[in-house]
Formats: sequence, C-alpha cells, structure tokens
Amino acid sequence: MKNIFVIGILIIVGACGSVKFQKQTLYDRYEKPLPKKQGAQTIFEDALGTMWHELAECGEFSLTNEIQPHSGKSCIKIIWDRGKGCTWAGFGNSYNNWAPVDLSQDRFKKALSFYVKSTSKPVKSIPIVANLEDFGGGGSYYFVDAKKYLNGLEIDSIWRQIVVPLWDFPVNEEEVDIYSIKQVKFQLEGTGSFYLDDIEIIDYSKKEYQQMRDAVELMKPKGKANQSIYPGRSLKEDIWGYENNNCQILEERQEENNQHIYWNFKPDCNWSKWGINWNNWYQVNFRGITATSKIIFKVKTSPGAVFNIKLEDFHGHSTIIYTHEEASSWKLIKISLAELDLKGKKFKLDQIKQLLFEGLEPGEVFIDSIKIVE
Repeated sequence: MKNIFVIGILIIVGACGSVKFQKQTLYDRYEKPLPKKQGAQTIFEDALGTMWHELAECGEFSLTNEIQPHSGKSCIKIIWDRGKGCTWAGFGNSYNNWAPVDLSQDRFKKALSFYVKSTSKPVKSIPIVANLEDFGGGGSYYFVDAKKYLNGLEIDSIWRQIVVPLWDFPVNEEEVDIYSIKQVKFQLEGTGSFYLDDIEIIDYSKKEYQQMRDAVELMKPKGKANQSIYPGRSLKEDIWGYENNNCQILEERQEENNQHIYWNFKPDCNWSKWGINWNNWYQVNFRGITATSKIIFKVKTSPGAVFNIKLEDFHGHSTIIYTHEEASSWKLIKISLAELDLKGKKFKLDQIKQLLFEGLEPGEVFIDSIKIVE
C-alpha cells in the first residue's frame, strides 16, 4: 500500500512539470505618494479626515479632482463671498490628532505651508486669516499676506506655494496659550475662489525664508537700463513746483537752440524746491539696473548758488545723490547708482518716485539732459 501511494505522488509531480502557470494580478497598481518634507505635519493632504468647514450660505467647500491636484488624487475647491451675510466662514483641522501642541519654542523653526491656484483669473492676494487656536478658544490670528509669503508674483493657474513662518504669528499670553495649540483655523474674508492642496506645518528656517524671497525678487520685472528724464513729455506735466512763487522761478529757456531748465531761487526762503517724475507720476523701476546704470545730467550755475538733488521712493526713503559744485560753464555730472547703495538704504527699487531739487544758497541754476544710462 505504501508503494502504491509513493508511485501516485510521483505521477502527479511528473504531470505538473508540463503545466504552465498564468500570472494573476492580485492588487491594483499602487501609486506611491511624493515624499513629504521631513518633519511635515499634515492639515490636509488628500482626504478631509477630521477637517471641518463652515461656510453656510456664503460659499462652497468641496473635494475635487476636476484639475490635477498638487499631489495625490484630490484637492480642496473653495468659493466664498462674505458679502452674502454669514457671520463667519472658514475651516480648520488639527495636525497632531487633536492632541495639544507646544509651540512656545517650535514656532521659531516651523511654518504653515500650502499650495494654491486661482479657479479663474490671476489675483495678487488670498483673503485668509490663519489662526493658531488653543483648547480654550483663544488664538493667534495672522493675515496670510501673499506679498510676503507667496513663492511667485501672483496666484494663477499654476500651483504656487505659500509659506508663512510661525514666528510671524503674534503671541500675547492673554489671547493664546501657545503651550497648548489645538488646531489651525482659516478665517475667510471678502471674496475668493481657489484650489488648495497639501496644507502642512513644516520645518522651516529664516535662511530658507530669505532664499525664497530672494528667488521671488529675481522673478520681478527689471527696469530699463536707459531712461530719459529731461527732456521728457512736458515740463508742466512731469514737474511739481513749476509755478513761480516768491521764492523761485522755474521755467524752460532757450540758449543757442538748446532748450533747458532755468531755476532761480532767492535767499531767506523755505520753498526753493521742485521735483520731477518721468513716468506720468507712476512708479519708476530701478530693479536690476542699479549695478550698471548711472544718472547723468548737465549743469551750470551762477557764483554762490548751492543746491542738493535727492532721490526718493514712494515709501518715504530719501538720499542725497548730488551736492552742487560751482560750474560757470556747462558741466557733465555722472552719478553711479551702485555707489548710492539704494538696496542697503531700504529703497523699494520698483517704486522710485522722483528726483527732488532743493535750493540752499540763492542763485541761478541751468540744468539739461537728465538721463539714466548704462
């Protein structure tokens, strides 16, 4: 009986040697998600989880795959209009399974990060106030200012990252228990229509923030290396202080077929000044040209006349770029923008306002051919 059993096993094994097994798919293909930044804590990634929202009649909040998400299979689509009368609108979530988070020290090395796209036309801002809320209902509220935190120049049809350092959130012990943070809330203001994705708390440093801002600065349009200041369109349109007064005479004159500015300012006066803008009194852009361009002009004066020229931006920054040197005949003046160190003096380089001329000691001044050249 034992021999018969062994012979049966051998027959079965031998028969199997001619059988070919077909491969079968046991599971659907699994797409591995993109690796998260080390130390990232998720508020929203691909599913709502414990995220809550409250928009009432003011808008809509939904998960969607109508566009390609920044990562995963879905993103948030949110549309709101606070003008419809709701008392509050927003959403929120914990990033630590609703356990308390101590941000007393960690906030100096963390940031709120999320990706955003406009659902329609490009916009410059997103009207959201972020709130680090504690378990007692207190919080640290902070406006998400795209000018400071957007990695780009505008929110458009491309996923753009916004990174808000937690160290920028105001901490008042009477308003928030920073040792016991419950969640991040997002308070919606005004109107908006956006896609959001990958909302996280990430590890972040001041060096990384500065690198991002430097990168954004390079994205901004550069000014023209060569600009005509005077002659320009019209002296009356480009200059303030043009009207004659008891302190000065300011007008255009001809000398040997050459039109120039004539300025005569008097002693014991406090209003011997005028300014010129060469962009219809809109901002003039110096970004990207300060290393290579210079201001040049021609000047001559009567004996004893002394004046300053200042450069100003629309944010109140001012610097003297020239103090008169007596010139009885036409003299060409060259002023290097690099030597002015406008960036070091905190000038907004794309928001230059004017050249300001100030009379110090009375006399006559003749000015011509004011330009910026490379």
